[in-house]
Amino acid sequence: MIFQSSNVTSLGDDLHGAAVARFAHGLLVASAPDSTDAHDAWDPSVDPIHAGPDSLYISVQQAASGPVSVVCVAGPRVPDGLNILFSGEINLPQASLAIYDPNGTVNLQLPVDRKLNRIEVYGDDPDESSEVVIVLSELS
Repeated sequence: MIFQSSNVTSLGDDLHGAAVARFAHGLLVASAPDSTDAHDAWDPSVDPIHAGPDSLYISVQQAASGPVSVVCVAGPRVPDGLNILFSGEINLPQASLAIYDPNGTVNLQLPVDRKLNRIEVYGDDPDESSEVVIVLSELS
């Protein structure tokens, strides 16, 4: 289910940003704003998420199947009703995260708490989620 605005506003200071959109190619990118990570070897039919040092490529539902909600929050947090799809680290040259799709339907530039983060991606489908929550936490 796509997030309700009341659920998003209840996140308060933990919310970095959110969007709902149709993704023409089923690709959501979370990265440093100036990332040059190459994801040339990525095969989304094998791995729905591909990580580079400062970016993630995330397979999401394509536009014809409906909209996708994406929320980025400060953690630690485990969203209700979603499965963890990825856990790793992301190193941002500045404390800023870009969340976008290649067509520019979504283009968020979010200030975040730190440059080096634990990043976890939660979703409602392991291959093509319609609901994605990105959680950024301090490394332990």
